[in-house]
This record gives sequence, structure tokens and C-alpha cells, in this order.
Amino acid sequence: MASEVASLESELVRELEQGVALLVYDVPWPPRPKDKSERKQLSPWFSWYDWATSMLRTLGYPLQYSVVLIDEARVGEVEEAVRRIEDKRRSLNRAFGLDIPPPRVSVIRFSLKGREDAEALLAIVREGLKATLQAFIEDIERQLREGRDRTRLQERVREFVRKLQRQDFLNLLLRDPELRDLLQLEILTA
Repeated sequence: MASEVASLESELVRELEQGVALLVYDVPWPPRPKDKSERKQLSPWFSWYDWATSMLRTLGYPLQYSVVLIDEARVGEVEEAVRRIEDKRRSLNRAFGLDIPPPRVSVIRFSLKGREDAEALLAIVREGLKATLQAFIEDIERQLREGRDRTRLQERVREFVRKLQRQDFLNLLLRDPELRDLLQLEILTA
């Protein structure tokens, strides 16, 4: 088992050394509404913001608020996402008379200096995924204790797992034994 984990880690480190990039974005947040009527007028902007940031975060491993680690091969997907975000922004500005500024989205390609850098990056990604899974499991367990509808919870779990799998370009959820065990979320709601 220990040699299997070491082999897996070595393989993942090599994959990280081959080409990753940082997706850094700044999507404009709506101004603070003065009253409820202004809040209602800005609701398309709030919706666009949530949609745009969610789209960008699912392209890879979110490291911080507006920083996502992506596979360098996904740069084309980033460009397509930015085009869709920009098209929707223009459409909202026209349709609702808003003045949403354009988002700033950058891809920073880099190469890791060595194995230690790749191992540190892998540890960050792995711990981020683990924390996300653990927080989600705790929330599902709490909702089960409260007697929430199991069918809805099952759908929420399936959607959550699909979203994580889209982000997981290293396939850590399937390859890492500890994360794979945490991923057994469907068992909670069965």
C-alpha cells in the first residue's frame, strides 16, 4: 500500500511538472445598493457574477478566492469561458441598462523549478480537495440528522461530485485512496 501511494505521488508530481498554469480573475462585483429597488435592478449583475465566477472556478483546482490551478492544455477552454462571460455581460448591459465593467481574466503559464515545487503544489491541491469534501460531508450529515429529504440530498451529492470531477484534471478523486474513500458520499444518503 505504501509503495502504491508513493508511486501515485511520483506520477502526479510528474504530471504537475509537465504543464500547469494559474487562472487569475477579477470579476466586477455590483456596487452596494442604496435600497431594495436598486437591489432588484442590480439582480442580473449579481446573477452574472455568480455564474461567471462559478464557470471559471470549475476549470481547475481553486487555490484561493480568484486563483485557479489549471492544466495548461485547458487554456482554450478558458478563452471560450471568457468569451461566453463577455457576451453575457454585454447582453445584460444592453437589456437592463447596466454598466458592468469587463472582467479581467489572465492565464499565467509557468514551469515548476523542481520536484519539491511540484510536491508542494500537489499537497496544496490535495488538501484543498480534502477540506472541500470533508466540509460537504459534514453538511450532508447535518442535513440528514435534521431529517431533510433524502432524494434532494442524493441529487445534491450527485451534482457536487460531477462538479468536482470536472475540476479534477489530475483525477485525484479516483487515484488518491484517502480522497476516494471520502468520495463515497452516495453511501450517506442511501
